[in-house]
Amino acid sequence: MKPLFEKVLLSKSSFLIKEEHFNRFDIQLHLHPEFELSFIAQGEGKLNVGDHISDIAGQELLLLGPNLPHSWYGSIGPRSSSKSKQIVIQFPYDFLGKDFFNQHAFTRISELLHRSSRGLSFRDPEKTRVTRKIRKMLHMPDFERTMELLNVLNILAQSKNYRILSSIGYSSQLNEHESARLNNIYKYILDNFRSDIDLGTVAKFASMTPQAFSKYFKERTRKNFITFLNEVKIGYACRLITEKKMNVSQICYECGYTNLSNFNRQFRRIMNITPSQFARQFE
Repeated sequence: MKPLFEKVLLSKSSFLIKEEHFNRFDIQLHLHPEFELSFIAQGEGKLNVGDHISDIAGQELLLLGPNLPHSWYGSIGPRSSSKSKQIVIQFPYDFLGKDFFNQHAFTRISELLHRSSRGLSFRDPEKTRVTRKIRKMLHMPDFERTMELLNVLNILAQSKNYRILSSIGYSSQLNEHESARLNNIYKYILDNFRSDIDLGTVAKFASMTPQAFSKYFKERTRKNFITFLNEVKIGYACRLITEKKMNVSQICYECGYTNLSNFNRQFRRIMNITPSQFARQFE
């Protein structure tokens, strides 16, 4: 299913906040150029952000970057909740002015917004603190609401209690705050993963021996090179599956795998489901 484009109708305060109620979640895969801060207050079902799919368990606090496909859809069954509720805040990067977040005082918020390009899910204690503020924002005048959104972003920018949802292979987004050397390595991998690259090839590009590169990469990414390379390939495969322009065999070779069985094995290892099962979730 190709993601639908959502036209966000911004209010006079340059950002939108709304509370939504559903009998059960049925929000189709969609994207928009605005950032989205979503508080899922009640509901059961599946969360899909880029190539990330997981159960919605209890309350969720998500920050999603521009043009990142996302959806949540409800469970069906005797244990399914009959009611679902969320509060959504959508805003452009420049809602406070073109260069507002480029100022030194807002460096952390700028970094947070860049990290959200792959989707972020926050945990306590920040989740509870922020969701309490979001509930109150619904009833604030425009000025106080705008200041509170800035306060919320500042709290999240300082949080270490979050996880990144979508893979780098799906989004192809680099972290501009990483070291230039590591970002150059990431870029080389993203530009060449469809071809026959290996540890020796990338080590040579980095002007390091394979042994030195392997240690360097593991220390900085907490993953060995082969694991990372496979995650990039499978993330890209997920993106191609959602676009529905190729069949599984074509996607296998497009992602740089030379045989279908290895592709299926790596896909299942990383995503915990087969490519066909993944595709059925977007029908």
